[in-house]
Amino acid sequence: MSARTPVPEHRTTGAVFTRPEVVSYMMREVMRAGRFGKWSGLSVLEPSCGDGAFVLPIVDALIAESPDWDDDALGGFLLAFDVSEKSISYVKRMVGARLEAAGCPRNIAKRLLSRWFRCEDFLLHDFKEKVDVVIGNPPYIRFDNIAPAKQRAYKARYATFSERCDIYVPFFERSLSLLSPRGVFSFICTNRFVRSSYGRRLRRMISDSFHVVLYLNMEHTQPFETEVSAYPAIYVIDRRVGNGTYSGEITSLEDDALRHYRTGVAGSRLSRFAKWYGGEDAWVTTDSAERDRFESIASSFPTIEQSGAGTQVGIGVASGADEIYVDPQRNAEIEDSCLLPLVASEDIQSGSIEWNSRYMLNPYDQHDDRQMLDLSMFPKVGAYLEKHAGRLKARYCAKKHPDSWYRTLDRISYRVLRAAKILLPDIQRGGNVALDERGEYYPHHNVYWITSDTWNMRALCVLMRSSFVTDQIRRVSVQMRGGSIRYQAQNLRHVHIPAWSSLDEADVTSLAGLYGETDVAKVDRFVESLLAKVVNRQPKKLVVQEFDFAV
Repeated sequence: MSARTPVPEHRTTGAVFTRPEVVSYMMREVMRAGRFGKWSGLSVLEPSCGDGAFVLPIVDALIAESPDWDDDALGGFLLAFDVSEKSISYVKRMVGARLEAAGCPRNIAKRLLSRWFRCEDFLLHDFKEKVDVVIGNPPYIRFDNIAPAKQRAYKARYATFSERCDIYVPFFERSLSLLSPRGVFSFICTNRFVRSSYGRRLRRMISDSFHVVLYLNMEHTQPFETEVSAYPAIYVIDRRVGNGTYSGEITSLEDDALRHYRTGVAGSRLSRFAKWYGGEDAWVTTDSAERDRFESIASSFPTIEQSGAGTQVGIGVASGADEIYVDPQRNAEIEDSCLLPLVASEDIQSGSIEWNSRYMLNPYDQHDDRQMLDLSMFPKVGAYLEKHAGRLKARYCAKKHPDSWYRTLDRISYRVLRAAKILLPDIQRGGNVALDERGEYYPHHNVYWITSDTWNMRALCVLMRSSFVTDQIRRVSVQMRGGSIRYQAQNLRHVHIPAWSSLDEADVTSLAGLYGETDVAKVDRFVESLLAKVVNRQPKKLVVQEFDFAV
């Protein structure tokens, strides 16, 4: 029976079922990585078996090897977990039917089934032995959807379970820790941890104690039975620390495309890394030549915040109750002096600000943003906030500061408000950068900003629109559906640009002169020539031809 066979009833345990061709690919890569000649004789662990997408073909592979059913070692061949009793019962029936059809005596089949399956939480099970293979598709459950008691239990056991991460992260940690010296691990799972902040501890763990055999990014494919936004990747990991890594990115699963991404095969489209990423470093690209280019950039140019004195990156304001703070004048009379022009991501189009007349109620003293507004001096604002006091006082920030219960979650900074600042919408295709030259607007929480005491802001704005910068953002950002990327502060702080001091007056004048230019190719050509000029003034560090602009 095909691994496509569905579980009869819908499950809500974070399960997403894997396509058979993907399972076959992973099984093949596990056998090759472990140098295993056959499945019999191995101990195999499936931490979240679901509908049996992995268990069933693995049992089929065992049966194809004509095992000795009287061999007591078969009892340790498989251990499959799931928290769903219905799933466990279903897969046990399917495996039992296979064993019976293969000639396994009924009493032996019954004994094997009782030893092979566990209806319990894999993360809380106490293991006594190591295993040779861990393979599967762990559940996807966001931190907020995990019961508080389980959160505490997982945090007590798993160092990687931090920063509100998804449950798949401790599944990685626990599974890897169970590998025998010759053991091989393979998951198909979201790729979010390879670049995210919450994945730092897991990346460190893998770098310190394990070896990434294969990392195949599949975020632009759909390797699951149902359409999900999982941004998947295939991981194959073992304990042979120090060996090289195969890596690649596949964009389609049509026409048996996976055959082009096999390890150890001539003509494979996988890239070969002599050394994988170390420590907590993000796994920023699957192309070894591209990594070399970006490392060369990083060694030759400072980060944005290091590029000039007083250059800072930050995020706009989160109020903690936008329904109250944003556009309050549409629902009540508010003193005009307490309203700040607010710019949101949708107001930034094609490099310019097209403000939508959106305001934010400013609850801070109008002369000192470290003090709260005296509501007795602004009776309309006071009445409005009192009307919503129940909602506002229920927020965490209000409970922490009960005397200033009407504060916003993030403090509004008058320095940021009044400064000339570059504005960058968080989620975008790249290069959508605007300049609030006169300090007229305050950015909303979906907009990031850059200010500087030294840069000519028009020149910096042009530089930020170039493919030189966009390509770096794309390198460190998680990839969104449709090709969008994230201009988060954590990503912007990894971008390298020329130092302000490395530019002469003519450079700055010419760069600033491209402000408002809509032809990105023209901007890129000038930036490329500028980079060459800057590099030529330095000791040799960088071959400028290595910059591969997407013009």
